[in-house]
Amino acid sequence: MNEETTVSSANLELEHPDRMKPLSGLGRLGRILDSIFAWTGYCSGMLFLLLAIFVTYDVVARKWGAYLHLPTTRVTDEISGYILALAATWGLAYTLRTDAHVRIDVLLPYLPRRLRAFADFLAAVLMGFFAGLVSWKIWALALDSFESGIRSSTYLLTPQWIPESILGLGFSLLTLASAAMAVSTLLEWVIGTGATAVAPSQSAWKPGALSVEAEDRL
Repeated sequence: MNEETTVSSANLELEHPDRMKPLSGLGRLGRILDSIFAWTGYCSGMLFLLLAIFVTYDVVARKWGAYLHLPTTRVTDEISGYILALAATWGLAYTLRTDAHVRIDVLLPYLPRRLRAFADFLAAVLMGFFAGLVSWKIWALALDSFESGIRSSTYLLTPQWIPESILGLGFSLLTLASAAMAVSTLLEWVIGTGATAVAPSQSAWKPGALSVEAEDRL
């Protein structure tokens, strides 16, 4: 007998893909930042779609280009690498804000509510520190490449500071998102709303009631 479960509406309020928990502590600034993160997230998704179309076209052109009169781009590897770097890094901040990064909860679900809130705050601080360190190193590398005039040894001879700046901007956005979450949590604690500022975990999910159709199939 197959087991069927459903997700209750209460669970959807706890955790739902593409739903950001408002940065209440930052007020209007938090809404502006979330708009920026959402825009970069959607841009990242469109870039992945564009990358799939671009690679598919080049594969078809290389295989049947002579019969279909389709020219090959000759720069598939290079352009694909740039698009992949842009899409992957620019989507990091949006993924963090929607709580979509993969995390393994071992002890967190068993901690008291306040301790869980502190653990989430500490995770945001550590994420911001790591992303800030990476972005700092990348921007330093991009500046050095710009001053030295370094170019890629490829067909396009792309200046290296361009893809490096793309990476730096993506990690800078991740740093900003982490810092905004940490500061917002602190401000919520100060004004007395921090008790509800606990990020949802898998332990918060509870099975909802089965629908009539599901009960008939059991």
